[in-house]
Amino acid sequence: MTQMRLHLTFPEERVRDPIIYEICRKFPVVINIRRADISLDSGWVELEMDGELADIDRTVSYLRERGVHVDPLEKSILEG
Repeated sequence: MTQMRLHLTFPEERVRDPIIYEICRKFPVVINIRRADISLDSGWVELEMDGELADIDRTVSYLRERGVHVDPLEKSILEG
């Protein structure tokens, strides 16, 4: 099992989309939101994502395909 900490930035056209809900339904990952700030025209979320590394990679690719900017946070991969 791997844990990755990520910073997601949502552009205006994606702020109202239920993207975090979608990834929880589509991929076998566990999401823990640590901090967030959402407004009408932009938003960001810091979260921890737990799962197999391949599943996390697929989830990150899906987020990027949806227009979400994804940045790993320092010391973001913790394997247990």
